[in-house]
Amino acid sequence: MTWFYCVNYGRIGMKKITVSLEDEQLDRIDQFQEENDIDSRSEAVRRFIDDYEELNTMYEELHTEYDELQTELEQERNRNQMILEQREEHTELVRYVQDERTAEQKWREAGIGQRLKWRIFGMDTDDE
Repeated sequence: MTWFYCVNYGRIGMKKITVSLEDEQLDRIDQFQEENDIDSRSEAVRRFIDDYEELNTMYEELHTEYDELQTELEQERNRNQMILEQREEHTELVRYVQDERTAEQKWREAGIGQRLKWRIFGMDTDDE
């Protein structure tokens, strides 16, 4: 069943309109009117519209904030990825320096014959 509902704003500058509503919609308006101690269905509909506009504004603000947070999150992820890559590079450099120190220490500790062998054939990294 469709209700034809006439909204008549008794205030200056308000226009009169006719609205078709389903039973459930009219019941929600009546319930909202009763719960909020509103004098008329017209005022209840106006408040519904005002509430909708307020919620829509809040939604737009939250959506903008969400987009900004998404951008910030992506930037943080990129920074973290860069830090991890730098850490890996530093780890590789530390390993290289340690290997070089070990080779230098082996060289210093080796006898003349071993050094000559390494000069000719190269130093074996597994050699003790």
